[in-house]
Amino acid sequence: MQARKFFIKVLVFSLLNAAILTGILLFFSGRQRDVRLDIDVTESNLLVMGENQHYGVAILGTSRGRVLSRDGHHRMLEAILGERVINLSKGGGGGLMPAELHLSHFYSRGNTVDHILYLVDPWVFFSAINNEHNDFFLRDEPFELSILWKLILDRYPPDRIFSYLQMIAVDDWAGISRYAGPGLTKGTLRRIDRTKLEEARQHYLERYGKGNFERYSRFVDRINAMALKNGSRITYVMLPLLIPDFPGLKAVDRKLSAAAAGGGHVGYVNLATAMQDRRFFYDHMHFNKTGIAHFAENALGPILRGEAPTLETGVRSEPQ
Repeated sequence: MQARKFFIKVLVFSLLNAAILTGILLFFSGRQRDVRLDIDVTESNLLVMGENQHYGVAILGTSRGRVLSRDGHHRMLEAILGERVINLSKGGGGGLMPAELHLSHFYSRGNTVDHILYLVDPWVFFSAINNEHNDFFLRDEPFELSILWKLILDRYPPDRIFSYLQMIAVDDWAGISRYAGPGLTKGTLRRIDRTKLEEARQHYLERYGKGNFERYSRFVDRINAMALKNGSRITYVMLPLLIPDFPGLKAVDRKLSAAAAGGGHVGYVNLATAMQDRRFFYDHMHFNKTGIAHFAENALGPILRGEAPTLETGVRSEPQ
């Protein structure tokens, strides 16, 4: 009898504390929704996207997608594409799990988009540092209880969850979310250094985990289902790679080709071997201003119009 009473007391105490904690978190959740920053001056997604907004195009990806909107190039991108664009890419190597989380929150705020362009880097299918162990993709985002709950449900590690809780204390969002490397897109890669490219290949290989591809590729299916549910088309675009035969590229190509094979709302374009000219890059991975404009005009624009990219190469499978 005493044990039963003790158990009931512990249960009531635990539920009471959980309710208090939830109430506190609800109080802080969404307190920054009235803060609006221009994409030219922030790396944040939540402070740009707004609520109940409609966009023609949404972009997902790593810093190689985010660069399309840096250094004031977002308006150039919108002018070339002729669409209102929301760039949900995350610098610091945000992979499939971060992309799925940001797209989910985008829709949860009542936003809609016609066409999602996921600019793909193959390593995000293999490396934990680009997914649940990525410590950048929420570093510049305000606290939302729904995002915290998703982190828990998707089994992000405790340090990522605690790191996100620290966003509650942030006040200077313009400062904390400002891009740290402005002006890089003005530069041009001096030469393609094969030694550095080989070092980069080994760097990525060291971070590839056994069994990760099967785990992370499931998020492609989740993203596709989410897009379908919300009435959006999605096209995966394998970005140009200066590293030949990039590790894991063939497996990713097969996965995305299979996803697009049924037609419908999913498409896939492989441009891994396109744009092999140093003049399009400021380093061995990221487009400069010339590369951004060329890629938007000759790849993204045609894709949105249901046409084949006009770059020098590319395999196309588009939704009808």
